[in-house]
Formats: sequence, structure tokens, C-alpha cells
Amino acid sequence: MATGRTMWFGAGPARWPEKVLERAARELGPRAESGLSILELSHRGAEYAAVQENTVALLSRLLSVPESHEVLLLPGGATMQFAMLPANLRPAGSSADYVVTGNWSKKAALLARADGKVRVAATGEEDGFREIPPTQSWDLDEGAAYLHVTTNNTICGTQLHEIPEGLTAPLVADASSDVLTRELPLDRIAVLYGGAQKCIGPAGLGFVVIRKDLMERAPETLPSFWRYRDHSKASSRLNTPPTALIWLAGLMLEWIDREGGLREMMRRADERARLVYEALDAHPAVFEPVAAPEARSRTNVAFRLRDRDRERDLLELAARDGMAGLSGHRSVGGLRASMYTGMTVEAAGRFAGLLHDFAERSGRVGA
Repeated sequence: MATGRTMWFGAGPARWPEKVLERAARELGPRAESGLSILELSHRGAEYAAVQENTVALLSRLLSVPESHEVLLLPGGATMQFAMLPANLRPAGSSADYVVTGNWSKKAALLARADGKVRVAATGEEDGFREIPPTQSWDLDEGAAYLHVTTNNTICGTQLHEIPEGLTAPLVADASSDVLTRELPLDRIAVLYGGAQKCIGPAGLGFVVIRKDLMERAPETLPSFWRYRDHSKASSRLNTPPTALIWLAGLMLEWIDREGGLREMMRRADERARLVYEALDAHPAVFEPVAAPEARSRTNVAFRLRDRDRERDLLELAARDGMAGLSGHRSVGGLRASMYTGMTVEAAGRFAGLLHDFAERSGRVGA
């Protein structure tokens, strides 16, 4: 792999480790077993079945999935699940609770409201999603079909650090942007889901880790393709699955496993975040982190410059040093460094150094 590869801080699709890219390039060609590429294998054949089973087994082990839950690999990413979840889990006439902590959880609630009842149990929108409402303040409906949370908010750079306990309603969690960078206790989470393109693999693939008994809630009137129960019975091969994407996710998960698994990914996430936040906090006259300190995300560091006119200067300086993907989301602007499982600690350190250098050039170090 070329040594001059761009350090990609984009929010997704995310950076891939060089070793995984090199392996994918080597193994994309004809396989020894069949003489066919993964792009050509039948999704009904034994050879592909082994590929998918490996990906599911790795994800199950890395997430410590209990026997009570099942892993489904589905097309469409997290946004498709915004619609599938209420269709499967919310019986007719019932309501679902949503904690709205960012743009994506707001969108999830909006899509759920399209064909049923939704209660907003808590929201951080009043202050621009800078903070996560404390769990004790949530207005929960004990009769809700489920409670939906987003564990990490990519746009505003906040994270739900406390997974609530003792809930009456099943907890549903969108963990697209921090899965495999933190512990997510599945004894408390009934459904864990997300898109793969940030922490697990390629864009276009979604994962759903669901408590098996909840799959029985789906009404018979729901089309088969939209029922988790039917996908489960077909081992996530109800139709032709995204075979190459599932294979690529397996390569990424194997790399994570070899690197030290969840514990090592957590350590790296903490270290990357520490380096960048320390650099921002060292120069408060220059940088303005978006998230409140107690709500800061480990994987998405959103910030602004006090002098907004100089944000373009920082982006240009980063580009000259081989860094890209640092613009904030188009809906809010500003700057953002996204650092998922494929991001190296060294790259985060390079970016932190650039922030220090930029502040020094501004002539207001530590002011």
C-alpha cells in the first residue's frame, strides 16, 4: 500500500486499515475452492455460506452476543432500520418512546411517526444537541412498545455514555458510529443495530442484533422482506444478500480480532479522543468544541474556530499534511474529526499536532 495514502477523517464511509485493504485486493480474485471470485459465488452455496457464517460468528464474539439474541446482516444500513424497527416491534395502537439527541435520532423518530405513535421521552434539541439529557430526566412510558436511543451522534459529536438500566420497555439502540469502540451490554439492550460503514465494514450493509422473542411481534400483514422473523429463518439470505459486503466486513472483523478485539479497540478509541480533545482544550481562544465536556464522543470530535473565517485555513493546512474529511456536516458546518476502528492512534496524534501548530501560528497559545 502506498505510504502517501490520505489520512481520512470522514464520518463514513470510514478509513480502512491498510492490512485489510491489501488482503481484500489479494483475495478478490478466484478462490481455490471453486475458482470463482466472491463477487460470483452463489449465495445459496456452501462456500458462500461459510463466508457469511464466519462474519456472523466474529461479530457475535466481539460483541459478546448472548444466546437470547441473534445477529442479522441486512442491506440498506441504519436508515432502513428506522422504518423496519417500528414495523416489527410496535403493535397496532401502541406507542414507542424516542430519546432525540441528534439529527439521526430525530430522523428515526420522524420515520417511526409516519405509520404509528411516537413519544419524545427526552430531547437535547433546545441547546443544539450539545448535551445528552440525563437518564433520570427522561419521561418514559412504561407501556411503550420500545425505547429508542442513539448511542453516538456523529453530527454534533456527543455520546450516550450511560446505558440505562431497569427499563420496562425493551431498549433499542442505534450504535452505527461507536459499535466495537465501547462496551454495549446486550443484557440491557434488546435490539442493537447500525450501518456497517463506520466501524465494521463497507457502506450498504446493516447489522441487527435482536432478542429472539421480539421477532415474534411482527404482524403477518407485514411483507416478508420487512419481517426480522423471516430473515432469521432464512439465515439472512431471504433474498440475495450483499455477498461481497459481508465478506469485506468479515475481513475487517478478523483484523479487529487479531489486533486485540474489543478491549484494544476501546483503548485506541480512548487514546485517539484524548489526543484531539487535549489539543482543542489547550487553546480555548482558538478552538471551540461543540459538545459539552460530559457528553463528548470518542469517535466524532466536532468543533469550530472562534474565528470562523479561518476554518478554511485549517482545512487547507490539513490537506497539505495529507489529512482530509475534516469538514463538519453540511447541515451545521464547522469542523469534525471522525475516528472509528480503522483510524490509527498515530493519525490522531498527527492531527492533534496540527491543531497545536495552527494555534501557535494564530499567536494565541493557551489564551
